[in-house]
Amino acid sequence: MNAHPGNAMQDAELIRRIVEQVLEQLAPVQGAACVCVLAERDEALVQALTPLVASHFGSGTKLMFRGESGCGAVPAAFLLPELSCSDMADLAAGRAASPVMRDVLSLLLKGTGVGVVRFAYRDYAQSAPGPLYDLYAGYEKTLAGFGLKEFKAKKPENRRLRDRLVTAAMVEEAAADGTRSLEIPERAVLTPLAAERAETLHVSIRRQG
Repeated sequence: MNAHPGNAMQDAELIRRIVEQVLEQLAPVQGAACVCVLAERDEALVQALTPLVASHFGSGTKLMFRGESGCGAVPAAFLLPELSCSDMADLAAGRAASPVMRDVLSLLLKGTGVGVVRFAYRDYAQSAPGPLYDLYAGYEKTLAGFGLKEFKAKKPENRRLRDRLVTAAMVEEAAADGTRSLEIPERAVLTPLAAERAETLHVSIRRQG
């Protein structure tokens, strides 16, 4: 006995909908960025990196650690949580002594930048002899030329100042942090040089109220 044509059509439509739902669940979230962390997963690390990454790519950004499956897209960034002094010296000389550092070096050789959250040598700023500290500062500049640079939290593009005197240095600092608009107190004194630097650096200044 043949099945009723109407029932067959209904079954086909039901199967189609089920398949669409399954594929939707399996597919990566559209528009959500993914950041690859060059370290083993650690909850403390997740807590520390989540707000930092969100400041650049949004709160829905996924963190993918070493050994985990891909996020279905090219990572928006590669992050190294910490760079030790010895690894820093090795990389500056084009060497890699560990699997993680080999990953870093491979990325750099391919022209892919890597962000460093923390440079360990900076912890010794108050104790290290000047020439030794300068040596590592030089390594940092060398590595920046390779594409390995500090990854800092992105400041808001709009910032409010409460200072009564706005100087050129304040404008330059804001511009360096990515600020594009400064809101200053209504009666704040804006120095002529600050106004000039704001125009040069394309930072708009408006008074509150």
